[in-house]
Amino acid sequence: MERNVSLDFLKLFMAFMIVGLHAGFLSEFSKLGAYLFNNGIFRIAVPVFFVINGFYFYSTLIKNAQRIWFKRVIILYLVWMAFYSFFWFSIPDMSIVSVLKLALKFLMGYHHLWYISGLIGAAFTMLLLTKLSTKLIIMSIGATFLVGVLIQYTGNYHVFPDTYFDKVFNINWSHRNFLFFAFPFFGIGFLLNKYQIHKVVPNNVILLGTFLGLLMLFFESYINYYQPHRDGGFDNFLTLIFVCPLIFIYFQQQYIKGSTKNVALYSSAIYFIHSFVLSLLRKTTEFEGVSLTLLAIIISVITSVYIIILNKRVKCIL
Repeated sequence: MERNVSLDFLKLFMAFMIVGLHAGFLSEFSKLGAYLFNNGIFRIAVPVFFVINGFYFYSTLIKNAQRIWFKRVIILYLVWMAFYSFFWFSIPDMSIVSVLKLALKFLMGYHHLWYISGLIGAAFTMLLLTKLSTKLIIMSIGATFLVGVLIQYTGNYHVFPDTYFDKVFNINWSHRNFLFFAFPFFGIGFLLNKYQIHKVVPNNVILLGTFLGLLMLFFESYINYYQPHRDGGFDNFLTLIFVCPLIFIYFQQQYIKGSTKNVALYSSAIYFIHSFVLSLLRKTTEFEGVSLTLLAIIISVITSVYIIILNKRVKCIL
């Protein structure tokens, strides 16, 4: 089957970014540098993944293969949630509160696995909206994205200090979820494929837009860093809605024919296993920042070789 390998390399590079984000890239050298990467540039990775997912989900619907798609992704989620269950499965007592907290953890996903739960929710939302007009879909994408950004900024800047809203808005899942984060980017990818927008916009326009978008993201992150009332990291940047689709379109236009999905498998394997690798390294070494990032990438790549081999026998891991 022919595939666009340039997108596979984009996914691999995004996976490396996520490793760096979780490893605290540059943290041992510069607080500002670490912030600009880990709460700035590296934050393009997951939204770009969602754009790619949405783009190919449109093809899935055209083939009427959505049931197969949902089954595969749900199984993938269950497999990796089971793998990481040591880190998240805990019931201190059998009270209703403890059970509900555990259920919420399962629904939202452990650590980086929130991406898969978000993907499932975004696809289901898109499925419900397919019969609406494109105008309404675009309005839904814009509204949900802006709500997510508003919650993120309201929480991080403590607009409502010492209130229930402030507490809730500073919980990641209040803004980084399937509706306010995953769906907007997933929906954009869906529409890009439906209307073949990547084929009509000139490459030089996309390249310029991508450069300006990255500059805007850098500037947004830089401003946040120096605000005295700002607290915590960021997922929902306002500028992501501009730069991430443009990055996807740029790589989609750099079409490189390929017949193997090995690069894509490596990007998936690295994404799923890197959190486990980082946990082991933090317990057994004193590496941090750049050294921790590089070592985690190397070990994750090596481990991915065996994950891919295992996936050939048990086809539910990647």
